[in-house]
Formats: sequence, C-alpha cells, structure tokens
Amino acid sequence: MRKNMGIAIALLVAGAAPGYTMQAERVELLCHRTANKDVPENALESLEQAALLGCDVVEIDLRRTLDGKIILNHDGFLERLTDGSGEVETTFYDDLRMRDAGSWMGERFAGMHVVLFEDALHLARERDIRLILDIKTKGIGTDVLRILEREGMLHRVQFNGEWDDVKKLYPAATDAGEGRAWVQPGVSAVQVEAYHQQGKMVIANFSANDHQMDLFGMKAAVAAGVDGLNVDYPRLGADAAGRPVEDKLRALEHSAETGDNDARIRAILELARYRGFPLEAQFVRWLMDDNPQVSRAAALALVEARPQTQLAVFSGALQSTHPDVRANAAWALGAMQAPSSLLVPMLKEGDSSVLQEALIALSHMPGNVPAELVEPLFANADPAVRGAAAVALARHQPQAAEKFVPEQLSREITAERAIYAEHVRAGGGKFLQPEIDRIVASYRCQMEMLRALQMLEGAAATRALEAQTFGPTEDYLLPNGDVAAFDLWDRVGAEPAIVVLALASKQIQQADRAEWVLIHAGAGVLPQVRAELHSDDPGVRRRAMQIVAWQGDAASLTALHAIQAEQGPDAQVAAWAIKKIESLQPGP
Repeated sequence: MRKNMGIAIALLVAGAAPGYTMQAERVELLCHRTANKDVPENALESLEQAALLGCDVVEIDLRRTLDGKIILNHDGFLERLTDGSGEVETTFYDDLRMRDAGSWMGERFAGMHVVLFEDALHLARERDIRLILDIKTKGIGTDVLRILEREGMLHRVQFNGEWDDVKKLYPAATDAGEGRAWVQPGVSAVQVEAYHQQGKMVIANFSANDHQMDLFGMKAAVAAGVDGLNVDYPRLGADAAGRPVEDKLRALEHSAETGDNDARIRAILELARYRGFPLEAQFVRWLMDDNPQVSRAAALALVEARPQTQLAVFSGALQSTHPDVRANAAWALGAMQAPSSLLVPMLKEGDSSVLQEALIALSHMPGNVPAELVEPLFANADPAVRGAAAVALARHQPQAAEKFVPEQLSREITAERAIYAEHVRAGGGKFLQPEIDRIVASYRCQMEMLRALQMLEGAAATRALEAQTFGPTEDYLLPNGDVAAFDLWDRVGAEPAIVVLALASKQIQQADRAEWVLIHAGAGVLPQVRAELHSDDPGVRRRAMQIVAWQGDAASLTALHAIQAEQGPDAQVAAWAIKKIESLQPGP
C-alpha cells in the first residue's frame, strides 16, 4: 500500500499531463494490437511496422511475468505466440526471452522475441507514436505507471482492460473512449456531425469485425467526416485516410536516388524497415552503386528483406567491375548463410578487400570448402586476408586448421616482433604512421587467428590457446594472452595441469590469467588445485586458496582450517577463504 501511495503522490505532485488528445486537423490512424496482420503481434518489429505504415496510435497488450517484468502479450498462454508452453504469469521473463515469438507466423519471422514494456516505450518515443495500453493482468498499475513515469511517456498513453488501479493511482489517466464516440462501418455524415455537436471525436472501427479489409468502407467513413480509423490493416487505413504508404516509399526512393550520400544511405536503411513491399529491384540496383556505403546499405536491406531475398539476385553484383560491390554481395550471401559453393570461385579474387570479405562470408556458410583452396592464402601479402583465411579454414576444414593456424599465428607474432625490433634499431621514439598501420594490421590478423582457434574443439587447438595464454610476454602481445585465456574457461576442466603449473609463473600477468581461468573453469579443476594448497611455493599456495574460495569448494575446508591453525603467514588468507566458502554453501 505504501508503494502505491508513493507513486500516486509523485504523480499528483508532478502535475503529470493528462492522456493524449487526438489531432483534429486530420484523420488519425489507430492500430489494433500492433501491425498484427503484417508482422507477429506485440513484437517490437510489429510496433515499428505500425508506425512506418502511418499509425498515430497503436494498441499493445501488457502482462506481468512471474518475476515481475511487464511484457507485451495478449493471450496469457504461450502456445499460440511462441514455441513455448505455459502461461505468462507463471513463467520467468528469462525463460520467455529465450522463446521464438515469430515463427508461429511463418519462418520469415523466426528469431523475434517477447518484448519488455520499456523497450516498446523507447520505440514509440523514437517513432513519435502514442499508445493504448490494454492491461491484461490485474493489479499491475503501480508497475506500469512507474515505468511510464521513468520513461517520460505518461502523457502519450491511454488505458484499457484491467486498469482500475491505474485510475485510482493516477486520476488524470483516461481510456480510449474518453471524449470519443466509437462507431461501426456505415456511419453517416449526419451521425458524425451529431457526435461532433456533442463535443465528441468519432472513431470508425474496422477491427475485429467483418469489415477489417473493407477499404471502401473506410474511405466512406472518412468522407462522412470521422476523426479516426481503428484498423487491423494499417496499409488500408492509411490509404483511406489519404496518406498512402506508397507515397512515403516513393519519397524515400527519390531520396535514395538523388540525395547526397548520407541522405541516400538513410533512405535505403529506412526503406529496409518496410515489410512485404516489392522493393527488391530497387535494392539490387543500389547494390550496384559506385559508392561503397550506398552499396553496403542496399546489401543490408536485401539481407533483412522479408520474404527473404532470392540468392540469384546477387549474381550480377558478384560479377561487378567495382570491388566494393563484389565485397558487399559476398557479405550479404554470408549473412544469409547461403551455400558456400556460391563464393568458392571468389577464392581466386585478385582484390584483397573482396577476398577478405568472401573468406569471412564463407565462415558463416554451410557446405564444404576444400582446404587446398584456402591454405595458399596464408601466404597472401595482406594480413587481413591471412586472418580471414584462418577463420574460413576453421569453419570448413577443422583438422587442417589445427595444423595451419597455430603455425601461421606463430609467424604473425614473429613478424610483429620484427616491426618493434626495427623501430628500436631506428632509434625508437614516436611511431610513424606506416609503422602504426603495420602494427594494427598485424594485431587484427592475430585476433582473427585466435578466433579460428576458438572455433576448433581438438586438443591441438587447446594447446595452441594455452601457448598464447602463457607464452609471449611482450606488452604488445598481452591482448593475445587475454583473449586466449578467456576461451580456456570451458576447455581445461578435464586437463588443467598446464594451467595449474602456470600458477608458479614469475610473470604476474601469466599467473593472474591462470588463477582466473581456474576460478571460472568449474569443479573439474578442483582436485588438482586442492593439491596445491600444500605447495612449497607460497605464491602458488595463496593462489590455490583463492581459487577454492571463489569456487566455494567445501572439500577444501579441512585443509584450510589446518593452514589457519598453523598461524603461519597464510593464516589470514585461509581464514578469508573459509569464510568465503561457507558463505557460498546452500542454506538448510
């Protein structure tokens, strides 16, 4: 009760503005349950689609999850709208967000997710639309109002459904019927005028009745003077309201053709947000553009298009005389996980930037790329190509990659070391830009090779990662060790010996890495770590105590109590470790 009173007082003191009012100067478009006939209902993408199609006001449905999150959902149960089962109110949000909330409406929408209320508010503010909140779970008004207040959206919403507690907490709140007459299709001009004489705005309802797709009924309602249309099909409503979506598309297409490069890119990316419109030919044309950023924006649009773009449309771009066009087409095919056979011919590409993009794309594509086509690229003069070749080889020929990638990574490190040695011989001082460029290129290449090693599952890859973690000590190679060490967390449980041995390293960075790996590696490493509680090396002994403490290893308590009882130099660490382990044990 105190919490409810607190929010009510805050709202009243703040003098929060009442709910929105409709704009009298034009026919407004109200969308029922987001653009639910175009994109899966209550998805963030469906809310955005409603805005793109011209809706001024969009209804969304709100429920509360078991752990108190407010989400967008209509049914309450999960079977229709997700690949899960059960009910929203008895399900944790972390469970819900793992569910696919798009495939039920078709594979083209796979991967959409259950939406948090605050994320819907962010999008509504960004797209400048207002919302009708249909509250489905009783008693969640306090939570809904708190989120609205935090997001600055109180003045842009109205309420429906189970909103009695909202009205009590926030008397200025209104529902969608406030000051309005909701009428059915067939309303006459005389009836509309009568409502207007009563000071009411008139909304003609074309949702959840037999007139959802009655375009000419909508036009007749507009001609009769209604102030708004409530629709399930926003594209039809926009047409009836005199704001056809096609006009927006033509304006964006014009900008994409005639604007400066920034304007063209913005227009193409905005067009990419529209679902279900025949825009593929335009995107293909812009993919062939001389400007690399324009071409890339078009490639992105083709990848995001639903229904999915047919792969054949990229054939012309792959043969373009412009390297950027070829590179962008390769990227798009990789992003779409097209068959790798489409890009294998590009492994003979002469332009290194195109070759790099093709190799990266191949690392995402199914199929079988022969090792003999990739291995020669480790000798390419461009470090970016060498790095991308490592990732592609790891994806398609992991056994070959286990041999070639560690060897090439060693050569890359030797080459980088030579850059620094050459700099010192030349007198040191500030690095020149050509030196910086070589160092950055080498660094990026090595990161790709580490990524290739992380993709491999064999013991050889684990040994190579261990060599990077506990090997090179030069400052400029520290990132290699850090990146490699993180991947060891999930690898060393069965064979932790090398990592445990590294606890004794005189290089602090290496010993620190070993300790952190063993802390995160799980219980599998603990038997060997416990043995080090009796090490003759004081540094190893202390690190072992810290590892078992952070892992909450109750099996180490006997040894730790013995160390504490000795009252030696490790007694304080042992006491801390005991307390930490006990704090991590499950309660009764």
